[in-house]
Amino acid sequence: MDKNKFMRNRDDSESAKVIAFVHHKGGTGKTTSCLNIAGWLVKMKKKTLVVDLDPQGNATAGLGVDRNTVDGSIYDVLFGQKDIEETILETDSCIHLAPSSLDLLATETHMAGKVNNTTIIREKLGKIEKYFDYILIDVPPGSTLLMINGIIASENIIIPLDSGIFAYETMETLKTLLIDLDEEIGVQTNVMMALLKGYPISIFDRGPTREIKKLLKKFLTANVTSDVRIFTIPFSRKVYKAQMKGKPISHYAPHSGVGRAYRKIAKEILTIDD
Repeated sequence: MDKNKFMRNRDDSESAKVIAFVHHKGGTGKTTSCLNIAGWLVKMKKKTLVVDLDPQGNATAGLGVDRNTVDGSIYDVLFGQKDIEETILETDSCIHLAPSSLDLLATETHMAGKVNNTTIIREKLGKIEKYFDYILIDVPPGSTLLMINGIIASENIIIPLDSGIFAYETMETLKTLLIDLDEEIGVQTNVMMALLKGYPISIFDRGPTREIKKLLKKFLTANVTSDVRIFTIPFSRKVYKAQMKGKPISHYAPHSGVGRAYRKIAKEILTIDD
């Protein structure tokens, strides 16, 4: 991994497209989708940075990085101990990474008394946006300051869900948070798309996934816009094998069903960007 290689090779001065992967509930596929979309964006020749805001550090591990060995993390950036460019690594899959740290567990306490504590990530990313085409933020679950920072730093959010009723019901909580951010801070967030993780039984039993998709479409039409596309991600054990290898699906099994699904999503993001 080559630290700070991102400082070279990009000729234009356009700012990156910043996208946060957001849901209140854990286990909906935020990290999985973030990494697999990042992998395809890189394969499509887009310089891409993943920012791991989750104290669990799954995005960091999912890119093959042992966070116990890194010189600095996003925690150090948040509290001014390091500049963000000092912490960024280029991983083996050519995705750049601002790694997580267990120290993020104490972030809420440390950030509580800081001025403008909801815009710290936006400020930090502003210094390096010109070096990337895309910055993808893996946001932790729950209404935390880290989650709010990730949303405010992003032009768009992608909402991953699993095919269970709890993930769908929590959409109301997310809607309330986005409304509050608009009314209290003046931050308007665009919902770029929703990604629905397929129900893992068999190809002959997709009832739960279809039902949740119908409910989700109805919710988005009523509360956001009918233009928000919903992509279904097929269940595949190849995703978990790729994670064990520290690779996105684009680099591990690009021609698999799930690989093709994430490729389609990445192409849609490029289309929206154009």
